[in-house]
Amino acid sequence: MRLYLRRQEEKKIASIKNWTLIYGRRKTGKTTLVKSALKYDTYIIIGDVNNAITQSDEIVRIEKALEEVKRTLKNGGIAVIDEFQRLPEIYWSLIASWAPSGILVAIGSSYGIVNKVFDRNSPLLGIFTPLEIGLISYEDVLSQLNDPVLSVLYRDPWIIPFIESYDELKKRIKEFSLVAKGLIGEVFKEEERQLTDLYYKILLTLGEGVWRSKEIAGIIQREEPTVTSMINKLAKMGLVSKILTLGKENYYKVSSPPLSLILYAESKYMVSERDALIEELPIGREVQFSIGEMLAKYFGGQLYYFPKEDIDVVIVKKKKPVWAFEIKMGEITKSEALNSIKRMSKVSERVGFVSLKEKPDDYGDLNLGPKELMQIAKELSS
Repeated sequence: MRLYLRRQEEKKIASIKNWTLIYGRRKTGKTTLVKSALKYDTYIIIGDVNNAITQSDEIVRIEKALEEVKRTLKNGGIAVIDEFQRLPEIYWSLIASWAPSGILVAIGSSYGIVNKVFDRNSPLLGIFTPLEIGLISYEDVLSQLNDPVLSVLYRDPWIIPFIESYDELKKRIKEFSLVAKGLIGEVFKEEERQLTDLYYKILLTLGEGVWRSKEIAGIIQREEPTVTSMINKLAKMGLVSKILTLGKENYYKVSSPPLSLILYAESKYMVSERDALIEELPIGREVQFSIGEMLAKYFGGQLYYFPKEDIDVVIVKKKKPVWAFEIKMGEITKSEALNSIKRMSKVSERVGFVSLKEKPDDYGDLNLGPKELMQIAKELSS
């Protein structure tokens, strides 16, 4: 499916006024955003340590490509260097000597490049400002798609050309399990690391829904400090996110919703090695966190999860829970609502219900169905 989704980050990129390093995990749409929103004069891609690709798809030596960049900057223009993490650091001092002429936008498909560029010994320190590009916000996708489930999957741009529905993801899960491992391997390569079996096991376990580092350590039979250290490294690569909780322990999840579901299928059913008909994936948990993120922005707070009472979404402002939400894929019955109110009222005075099927009855202080979610998404996205 060929689809371009507008993103709030377009405004930031279109209004760039100084040298900027745009960074983030591979395949999150950085290049597409820059090409769509930025009016640049010169654009090159660093292919390897020796070669670059120009706007006209010509492969040239890096030195020749950088000469074109220099010429553009000296004339007060805007130049883009894509895949900046591949550019040998020997050229960094040369590039620094061109500042502050023009506007240079560097795109790096890794998080490690940030540490290098802004290291105290880097010749580029004090020249660039950083701009992170992560997953597409749920509100940006939902406001254009009007499909609350598919919008969760489309938050990670790499999956967009391949599927047009959640059912298609399930039907083609074997294909995507192979693609996903390749994508993860590519992320590791750009971060100058090796995707070992241990890292992959941790990702599979997280995808299966095991969120506590202590439990993960027990499953893969490693010391908890070692596992926690590896999870933190995965987080720095943009593959894993920390889940804030009202408890004492840290929880973690795979950041990308489609990647999380694919890893779940691989962990539970080994779909890459056999044909398996997957009737259902834990899409509900991905919906829970995506909607939770959107509601947290809407109310100006932070998203939390409360494992003790299993409350889907808690929104915290100034260290105080102000909202608790129950989120369901299907309808919410009166008995379910009453039980949820008992649990949620222990945490927050205001409680709400979200159903992707239809607007719930007036059980809580706020009751949201698909139409109401769409209105919130449009308001935030605009």
